[in-house]
Amino acid sequence: AINLAAALAASAAISAGGWRARALAPDGAAAATAVGTAILHRLSWRGAALLGAFFVSSSALSRLSRGQEMAQRGSRRDVVQVLANGGVAALGALTDERRALTLAAGSLAAATADTWATEIGSTSPDTPRLIVSRRPAVPGTSGAVTARGLAAALGGAGLLGLTTFAVGRSESRACDAATVVVAGVAGSLVDSVLGELVQERRWCPRCDKPTEARLHRCGEPTVVVGGCRGVTNDVVNVVCTASGTAVAAALGAR
Repeated sequence: AINLAAALAASAAISAGGWRARALAPDGAAAATAVGTAILHRLSWRGAALLGAFFVSSSALSRLSRGQEMAQRGSRRDVVQVLANGGVAALGALTDERRALTLAAGSLAAATADTWATEIGSTSPDTPRLIVSRRPAVPGTSGAVTARGLAAALGGAGLLGLTTFAVGRSESRACDAATVVVAGVAGSLVDSVLGELVQERRWCPRCDKPTEARLHRCGEPTVVVGGCRGVTNDVVNVVCTASGTAVAAALGAR
């Protein structure tokens, strides 16, 4: 662990860099500072490695796939997105000192797996299918998956697993890394299931395309065409990352 002042200073500097690089909105930078402070205070440079693996890879993929319809807020993460993806990891790190690394990594692995699946899966030439019913779906539909997207989810979880292995305790790092990979994939699958069954589905009548935004990028207000009103992608992301933490806690209990 490092002292709180040092953690705050380091997190603020990193978040400011993310804002200048246009990867974070101003309120997103403030939220990232809070999340980063909590994780760095408990996990020191190990936490910085985990956050870096998630944030750098996810931001890069978001920039590379700006054309896909679901990236409605652009590549700059706002406060809600930052907290939805990193808030649970910060809480996990703070609530269980002995297993802080595994809990935070499990949550971030779920967020990374979900982001990779969305961004890379959107490039698949195959028709997406809803994960539960297996019905064909329009690309960009919440809960729809492709083989490429599922492989990407494994890759994203694997990145956090490798990071955990690199920075973890020598006597248990292989087991911890495997736990993180499983937690990440599990969280991503929970996200897809909830995306199909409960997440609100919106549609842009002008573009005739699915979206997660209340106002589409074309400027047209969108309409809810399914799911539970108010259960947004951010709500589902919180459950996704919490699932990653829960799986990491269950598998890593010792």
